[in-house]
Amino acid sequence: MKKIILFIALVCLASCTKESMLEEPKTPLEIMVDIASYNQNISDVSTRASVNNGVITSFAPGDDFGLIVVDKNGNLVADNYKYVVQKTGHGYRVDKTTGNVIYSDVYHNADNKYIAYAPYNSMYDGCKSIDDITNKYKKEYPTLYSDQSTKEKYNAADLLICKTPKLSGTTTLRLTFIHAMSLLKIYYNGEDGDLSVERPVALSKMYKPTDVKAYSYICIPENKMEVYGTALSKHTAEGDDSEVVGYSYWQTKIDMQENHLTYVTVSSQPTESYKTAGVDMGFPSGCIWANHNLGTESAAKQADRGGKWYDAYGNEKTELMNSELHDCFDRGDYFSWGELKTKYKQPAVLFDATTGRISSTGDSYKTETSLNLLVSGSEKGYYPETYIDRSYSYAEIDGNIAGTEYDVVRNKLWKGEWRIPNENEIDELFRNCKIEVYDWYYEDNVRYASWIVDKDENGKYKNLHIDNSEFYGTDSVRPYRYLVPIYKFTSNINGAVLYFPGGTWSDWSIDMLACNSRGYHGVISATNYSPDYGGMYYFASSASHSQIDCASYMEMETSLAKDAAGKITGVTPVIKESSYTDKYGNKIQLKGLTQNGHRYTGMLIRPVYGGKNWNTNPETRSTIRINVE
Repeated sequence: MKKIILFIALVCLASCTKESMLEEPKTPLEIMVDIASYNQNISDVSTRASVNNGVITSFAPGDDFGLIVVDKNGNLVADNYKYVVQKTGHGYRVDKTTGNVIYSDVYHNADNKYIAYAPYNSMYDGCKSIDDITNKYKKEYPTLYSDQSTKEKYNAADLLICKTPKLSGTTTLRLTFIHAMSLLKIYYNGEDGDLSVERPVALSKMYKPTDVKAYSYICIPENKMEVYGTALSKHTAEGDDSEVVGYSYWQTKIDMQENHLTYVTVSSQPTESYKTAGVDMGFPSGCIWANHNLGTESAAKQADRGGKWYDAYGNEKTELMNSELHDCFDRGDYFSWGELKTKYKQPAVLFDATTGRISSTGDSYKTETSLNLLVSGSEKGYYPETYIDRSYSYAEIDGNIAGTEYDVVRNKLWKGEWRIPNENEIDELFRNCKIEVYDWYYEDNVRYASWIVDKDENGKYKNLHIDNSEFYGTDSVRPYRYLVPIYKFTSNINGAVLYFPGGTWSDWSIDMLACNSRGYHGVISATNYSPDYGGMYYFASSASHSQIDCASYMEMETSLAKDAAGKITGVTPVIKESSYTDKYGNKIQLKGLTQNGHRYTGMLIRPVYGGKNWNTNPETRSTIRINVE
């Protein structure tokens, strides 16, 4: 009998060992959660930190999220489990109905795929991927999330997703969430009620916390999303000093990206008044020309960065630098036609990666594909998607960009009725003015190619070579100083005066400046002198009428006098002309204009204000400025 009992005991023990003792009990994964802010490095204005209250940069106690587990065969192991966050940053599974904490059966398995999102929503039942979740969100967005006027609605719209869950050993699952949508913030510097937004939605559907000036709105990622509305516009009336108040239209286009904040500032205060920045030349069109170029800098700012003006013999022209007309004499920024980025920060030149010298410039290098020879990541090149872009993505080739989103004056800087001039206004300027040279100076490359003056640890220039330096090969080597004539335009109608600083297009002005026109010691080479040197080049608003890679631009060339050493002693303007045949067969002659293959070359821009066939009603002249960050 004892043998039978012992046998039964051994059998039971063996059975127990097989079922229990040989298989350790599973331990549910410990789940840790965290949130990355919008743009991944902004924590002050951009972070929607807590799922439910938007206050801190991590989950708050009581916030919830959903967890989905899919096995290697695509089967759901955990179908949209609901978790709640505790003070420690841990997530605990709760019953979907009661909210009570229940036992979690989510275990470690290297073959499983773990998917998480927040805040929890039962509509994601059955989802097996992040794409399933975001697609369902976008489908329901117009109904569930387009109105974000309250804190609860705004937070519900801010979908968080975890794309990279991390398993630590067999015990911990760490979930770091990012924002699946885009965040738009709109700030207005005026009073509440003086701003309206029509797109993407009215302000009444955006979230604006108490005592906070900015409106917030969660958007589905979208390229070139339009944002527009109206705002209070203020400026000085024509003929007196009283302030004209009205409402003016504003707009911009933004690329809205996943997990990205875009901050739009709408300013209603005047930035550049036509009374202080404009000169009325008495022209029949009524067009008022600005007295200085786009992007000019003050003498103080120029001095701070080490910029100076010199004569031909290297003496500083301090009187010209300190003139009250300094802004009128400074060249300002270079832009391509229809582009909103300055040229000199990324020059329009192509470098040889081996020698560091220029192998091509601007439009002389034509390509339909990417520009692989450009020095990747270097400030010494203008990148193919923006500079050499044969898809003409800036604006219609036969269009006129004045006042459009492609007009850098109207959209980027001065705003309001300020815009880029058209061909007729440039032609009118040249036909109704006496043109002469007021003065001239040499300027170095400190501003337009700051990288060119970089020095190594031994104090030697790192980026100078024969193409871009004077006195190359000597102890006096330095970046080129280039000629800037100051052209004086005196109105034949009322005697008013405009000053236009010259300077070649940016290809030369930045690096290859006149290397075919001067020897290495800064003197003119009589055999290779180019009349472009010291000329005047300003873009007009019209694209070419005939040639696809052209734009219209204001142009003057030069005739120079020199001394026995080859130093320039005088500059005489040479006015250019061009013509084209319009769609009716009429030949149009344009004075002071050229149409040439420099659509992507950087040139100077002189803004204009008002004029016939423009908005001449002072009550609707906008002074609104938009800044997008």
